[in-house]
Order: sequence, then structure tokens, then C-alpha cells
Amino acid sequence: MPAALLPYDGLHRPEPVVAVVGAGGFLGRSVMRTLSGAGVETLGFTSAAPAVDGMRLDPALRHCDVVFYLATRISPAIAQREPERAAQEVAGFRTFLDALRENPRRPVVALAASGGTVYDPRCEPPYDEQSPVGPSNVYGRAKLEQEEALARASDWLAPVVLRLSNVYGPGQRTTAGYGVIGHWMQALLTGEQLRILGHGGSSRDYVHIDDVANSMLAVLGRAPALRATDRPTVLNIGAGAPTSLNDLHKCLEATVGRPVPVEREPARPFDRRDVWLDIRRAAEVLGWRPEIGLAEGIADTWRYHLSTERKPARSAHRPDGW
Repeated sequence: MPAALLPYDGLHRPEPVVAVVGAGGFLGRSVMRTLSGAGVETLGFTSAAPAVDGMRLDPALRHCDVVFYLATRISPAIAQREPERAAQEVAGFRTFLDALRENPRRPVVALAASGGTVYDPRCEPPYDEQSPVGPSNVYGRAKLEQEEALARASDWLAPVVLRLSNVYGPGQRTTAGYGVIGHWMQALLTGEQLRILGHGGSSRDYVHIDDVANSMLAVLGRAPALRATDRPTVLNIGAGAPTSLNDLHKCLEATVGRPVPVEREPARPFDRRDVWLDIRRAAEVLGWRPEIGLAEGIADTWRYHLSTERKPARSAHRPDGW
């Protein structure tokens, strides 16, 4: 059975019916909350309540109009270290898409893709959706393969690719490799040394989790138009501005109100130097723009970490994207 089904009045079937695959992960939980707050009937699928069991699609998915595919078990570091896991993730997504042939409604399927790793690093940012792709690491190649699989399934579904930048915010895993902001904050609370990989000048596009969840709510609102297109809709979702690691460190110091020493280590060979996104097309297609600035988002995330400091940590064995 689906992991979560938001109640409705039972008098008629609301439109559209929405599913979130990966509802137990960092992004999935936020999207579920956002949809719930908007009064949307939402089916949530997790690793414990999978959307596809073997080759069999959960019966509820045969009637969904919009599906958000947010499930993942890998990070760039994990994919580089264990490329077979990245290959398994791509294969699992292909199986899911094949199973969706059972849905006769031609649902909109929105994939949480990677704006931080799929674009060709030989090109200068900011990257728009027409910028050349050319992933330089295993993670990026896996994410691009998922995009390509989704495009090939356009005969029986309407593909939407959301190329997310560096998502952060309350509830993100704090282990290394799952986002520097949460990792730094956890290190502060536990007295561990903060690290900066490389010289600190490399830039990323940090977008708050609530803004990303709202972009998916906007996809839902534009579902009829997205279904009517005859080619995949590809959209960058980010803050649309670069922030260096050094500037991020300064923002963290301003938030906690004291100097925070860091240890500098060599950059990892699979890391990109500068990545940020042009997000104007998302505004045109979805009417969406990010609303949470970096200082506000860092403060929000720090308050969350302070509030959960004495609570038991979530099991490290739970897949983040499920």
C-alpha cells in the first residue's frame, strides 16, 4: 500500500491525483508537506512501500495524473566510489517507467535531476537549459541517463526534468557528501572540525528546500499545459546566483555570531569548480521564482539544527531519497 494518502471528502475524485516516489527522503518529505498544505491528494511511496514491486506497478499509480520521481540512494561521492550503485539507480528508474505503461492517463512525470552535474564543465556558467551537457563524473552521467530514459518514455507519459542545483535546508542528511551546509552545522554542534575542500573560491547555486518544493507545486498547477507538449520540458531550479565556499563560510559565521575556524583540504578530483544556473525559463513556464535568500535560509536551517540538537539522529542506514 502507498506510504501516505492524504484524505479528501469522498464525494468526488479530486483532480489531479498526485504521487511522490521517494516520499521519505529529504526532498520527498518537503514536497509531501507542501502538497498537503495546498490540499492536494497525495500518494507517497518509499522503499518500504515501493511504487514498483518487481515489475508490478502499485495499482494506485495506474490512476495518477502527476508523478514526482525524487527517489535516490546515491550522492556524487557514493557514485564515484561505487559506480555499480549509480547503474542500479538508472536501471530502477527504467523499470519504473516501463511499469507506468499501465497508466492510461499519460501522466506528467517530473524527475528530480541534477543541474549541478549534467552541464559540460568546459562551458562557463551560468547554465541555461540549452547549455551543452557533458557530465564529468559518474553521478552526473547517471542523472543524464535518467533524463534520457524519461524522454524515451514520452509515448506513454509527459516528461518534465527539473535540474536542481544544490538543495539545502532543515531535514537534510548531515553526513559528508550530502550537502556542505548541513554537514558544517552538524560539525559545529558536535565540536568537529569544519573542512573546506580546495581553495574555497569555487561557487555553487544554493537553493532552499522550500523553494524547490514550491517549484513542484507549480509543476502541478501547470500539469495540463505540460501534458500538451510533444517534447520533454526541461527546467533549471535553483537560486540563480553563485556563492563561493568562502562566502558561505562567512554567512555561517554571521548566523552563529562567532568566528568558525576551518581546515582546508585538497579538492576532490570529481568536484566541479563553478556551477550556477540560469532559472529564467522556470519563471516563464511555471511562474516560479525562489523566495528564500541565502542568509534567511542559513538562519532557518541553523534554527532547525539547534532545535534537534538533543534528539536522536535519524538512522544513517536509511536511504536519504526514500
